[in-house]
Amino acid sequence: MTSLPPAHSALLSQAGSFLSDMVTDSRFKMKGSDVSTRLDHIAKEIEETGTYTHTDEELRFGVQWAWRSSNRCIGRHMWRTLKIQDCRDIRTRDGVADALQNHLNTAWKGGDLESVITVFPPRIPGEPHRPDPVRIGNHQLLRYAGFKKDDGTVTGDPHSTEFTERMLSQGWNPAQRGAHTPLPWSIWIDDQETAPLDHFAAHPEQFPEVDITHPEHTGIDALGLRWYAIPVISEMALVIGGITYPCAPFNGWYMGTEIAARNFCDPQRYNLIERIGQAMGLDTSSNRNLWKDQALIAINQAVLHSFDLARIRIGDHHELGAQFERFCEVEEKAGRPLAGDWSWLTSPISGSITPQFHREFSNKVESHTNFFYQAQPAEDAAARGLTAGTEDQQRPKDPFHLAHQHETPRCPFGFDKLSKVLAFKRPSALKKPKFHKG
Repeated sequence: MTSLPPAHSALLSQAGSFLSDMVTDSRFKMKGSDVSTRLDHIAKEIEETGTYTHTDEELRFGVQWAWRSSNRCIGRHMWRTLKIQDCRDIRTRDGVADALQNHLNTAWKGGDLESVITVFPPRIPGEPHRPDPVRIGNHQLLRYAGFKKDDGTVTGDPHSTEFTERMLSQGWNPAQRGAHTPLPWSIWIDDQETAPLDHFAAHPEQFPEVDITHPEHTGIDALGLRWYAIPVISEMALVIGGITYPCAPFNGWYMGTEIAARNFCDPQRYNLIERIGQAMGLDTSSNRNLWKDQALIAINQAVLHSFDLARIRIGDHHELGAQFERFCEVEEKAGRPLAGDWSWLTSPISGSITPQFHREFSNKVESHTNFFYQAQPAEDAAARGLTAGTEDQQRPKDPFHLAHQHETPRCPFGFDKLSKVLAFKRPSALKKPKFHKG
């Protein structure tokens, strides 16, 4: 075989690194000789087509390993349980909508949520100006709209205001514009944005919500808070062995602090901390009496209580922190490096009494198989119209962004090097979609 061009050689190297990790998983019964044979086939396919196609087993392992490699996820001790819906042959709006509906049905399980990922067609390596077959513009499949009013205030989720305005400009006409209006889906086919699909208006049963109440503080009940049950991330790119899947929505289940501490209380989100304190009858005139801390704990109690009452799966930061610590210990014992982003793994409340607070993590990003942030479909589609001579958009500096690891329309000429990070250490203080069961 003739030597491969540099880009093809780099792709083959990433495939080799991926398969080497796959060998370590006893479920697949691969040996070194199997890797060598498979790489020969991959090299031939890359030489002929510029890319290669994952087998069903490679796709199954790849989505799970990408979860395991996700530095910012505290729930990845469950990585082997991820179920995959293989939709690599779906390239129509109706087909995508059917697959997403099937995803939600599979994930729901009557409230006993199951982790599911749906994988749509991959991007062709080395062809940054070829349209992506399928993209989803939503941050999450389930999300509340944010309607900006003339006085600058927002009804709903402030995080959603820009996307909400885009959907309205594209013809979305919601029946009501309230604090809990589900957003429509923005489905892109071959870089063309299709009309907003108001899926939940027709299928409200697929948008399960939990009314937030507190077992003691009835004032919190009166705030009328609620949140949706299933977090389905739909904007990130999945990379497996150097192949980028720009549309691969996935879900797990919530940790209580994500809703209570961050969504409800972050200043740039719902910013409810003072209203919660007042609803509890606390003196909010001075931070010195720690009323904010009391309110933050109470709303976290309320979220866990409410999800438990609704019999919908949710984790708490103590439970998931302990499980993740055991996961770290198992990986260390097996000699497998495990990266982590301390600022994301440490709970936003009671951080120092969770194990992650006392660990130092390497924040090195595993580039060959992982999940990455990426530009919005509209940005990528616009960038694809630029020639090499007019490419002037600055790449994001976030090391978890796809542009730092793989060729994208916003980064067609090379990759940034990640800065040096600390080593991983012991604790310092202690058609019809095909389903493959993970």
